[in-house]
Amino acid sequence: MIEHVAHPDDFLAKIAALVMPGGSIVMTTPNGGYFKNRLPKFSNCVDPAVFESMQFKPNADGHIFLLHTDEIEPLARRAGLEVEKIVLFTSPLTAGHVKTEPLLKILPRPIVQVAETVSRSLPSTLKKKALVQMAVRFRKP
Repeated sequence: MIEHVAHPDDFLAKIAALVMPGGSIVMTTPNGGYFKNRLPKFSNCVDPAVFESMQFKPNADGHIFLLHTDEIEPLARRAGLEVEKIVLFTSPLTAGHVKTEPLLKILPRPIVQVAETVSRSLPSTLKKKALVQMAVRFRKP
């Protein structure tokens, strides 16, 4: 959902206000560092209000920002949260971003799972570019 709002910083802060101290928030969102991402980086946007009319569209065209891993910690701090863990996952192969849909239908599931496991063991700099999705676990102190 956070990729559909013009003010992801405010959105995260409002969610954090609903969580009791010691509680957690888990967020999944597309990885902004993925090599096929063509959307603006939230931290580079001078005035996110210009995107307010685009919010909450029902499909991928409604994505405004795809957050990058280096934006997560500052967003968490502003919301009064701590980042416990960031995980990047889903390779372009399993996401079907490299025209693999027909191949995924015939490959045995264990082979696909091995490809996904190998992609998660890439060096951090490659994972930031090569993996499609991101999950973050925040904790409210």
